[in-house]
Amino acid sequence: MKHNLTSKISILLIGAILVVLNLLGLQWFSRLDLTDDQVFTLAPSSIEMVQKLKDPVTVKVYFTDNLPAPYNANRRLLQDKLNEYRAFAGQKFQYQFISPDDEKSKKTANEAGVPPIQVQVMENDALQIKNAYMGLTVSYGGQNEVLPVVQDLSNLEYELTTAIRKLSSENLPKIGFLTGNGEPNPDEVMRFWKQGLEKSYTILQVEVDSTGQFSNKPDVLLIIAPSSPLSVSALQALDDYVMQGGKVGFFLNRINASIQTGTASILDTGLEQLLEKYGIVLQPNLVQDRQSAPISAQNGPFTMQIPYAFLPIVTQFNPHPITEGVREMLLPFVSTLDLGKAPKAIKAIPLIYSSPNSSVQKNVFNIQPNPNADPNPIYSGGPYVLGATYEGHFPSVFEANKVGTSTRLLVLGDGDFMNEGIVGQPPEGSLIFAMNAIDWLLQDQTLSSIRSKQLNPRPLDPVSDGTKGAIKWFAILFPSLLVVVLGFIRWRLRKNIWY
Repeated sequence: MKHNLTSKISILLIGAILVVLNLLGLQWFSRLDLTDDQVFTLAPSSIEMVQKLKDPVTVKVYFTDNLPAPYNANRRLLQDKLNEYRAFAGQKFQYQFISPDDEKSKKTANEAGVPPIQVQVMENDALQIKNAYMGLTVSYGGQNEVLPVVQDLSNLEYELTTAIRKLSSENLPKIGFLTGNGEPNPDEVMRFWKQGLEKSYTILQVEVDSTGQFSNKPDVLLIIAPSSPLSVSALQALDDYVMQGGKVGFFLNRINASIQTGTASILDTGLEQLLEKYGIVLQPNLVQDRQSAPISAQNGPFTMQIPYAFLPIVTQFNPHPITEGVREMLLPFVSTLDLGKAPKAIKAIPLIYSSPNSSVQKNVFNIQPNPNADPNPIYSGGPYVLGATYEGHFPSVFEANKVGTSTRLLVLGDGDFMNEGIVGQPPEGSLIFAMNAIDWLLQDQTLSSIRSKQLNPRPLDPVSDGTKGAIKWFAILFPSLLVVVLGFIRWRLRKNIWY
């Protein structure tokens, strides 16, 4: 009797402890996230943002119930993420799940901007196509943002935080694209980058008006691959902008190169002299790198893929907020930077390097693809600096002895790395670099830490041909040798037992 009473008291005490622990867990909790980028844990910048919300945020998730794997796992992970937002924001963050099963709820989802998508499901031992909803809306202050489809969970936090940040910001920073000097149109050939920018910033086109001034004064000015010389008034307007503390990202082609014609020549736009006055020297050369992307080339009647050293795949980055999360970039026809010309008052930091197996062409350029060239060429002289940041008080180009307000400049020796007409869809690393660059110029790294969260497999580090051969033969011979050794050991053991 006494033993039963003790058991009941023990059970009640254990239950009470569990209840108390659960209640405490609502206020103080932790998560063991083993992913490299902490994909399943809210970043401090996201937490800080939702804790500062002035008005409530409401998230409506239109997600079809009873979907098979992997979609059901996506729903659970999405709910976990929303729970975490709510845990830090309190009553300022609410969400609800709606399963659009009937015509009325489907119509509501469609009107909210969440369309049905087709997913493959296995039903009755047959593969079938089914319409499903997997999107959400974010509401704040009477305005809405829509994520039509939630499938990539690695950037879910970035998408949600960006949407909330955009809705809750009173004034979005202005990003200007300089036009009028042969620059590519962002609406035509940089759509991925522009779409990403529009989620967080106001996009402007900037040109020099009849008074010799910029038509708009953005917070950050982007000068991307001008192909014709800038007028003196445009250079003066740019110098005035920098003297007033304007922040500029220069993404420039120093060489005018074309794969189609196989020709390349030095490009002078007038920016070179202006930048040299600031201590920024973009060399008139082209980088050849053995670590490069292939292209299609005609070899007699055949079309074949051959390595093309003028399309370097860059994997060496200096740790910096701009390169955070960047693992690989494609930089076609890139030129080098000489950081030795920067005055001591300017803080110059290299960001991107070519591989050690790289060299440069200058003066005379031969960029014709050669199908009969050595498939494993040896280049020397690398690594070279391909991009850098500059901070400080820059001297005016047009006014003697004038020094401007402290500002930030970014220079990359390639203006085509985001041009979809040349590189196709930009690599993930290039997009992250371009977005991080804007944040650094704005001195706002709120989104940088969550933009780079990825679940993608990491590329292998480049190794020499000798190492590749050693790894290959090890993978072939080691399993066989292991079986032979284990068999020999087993045979010796059995032999010893018999004797």
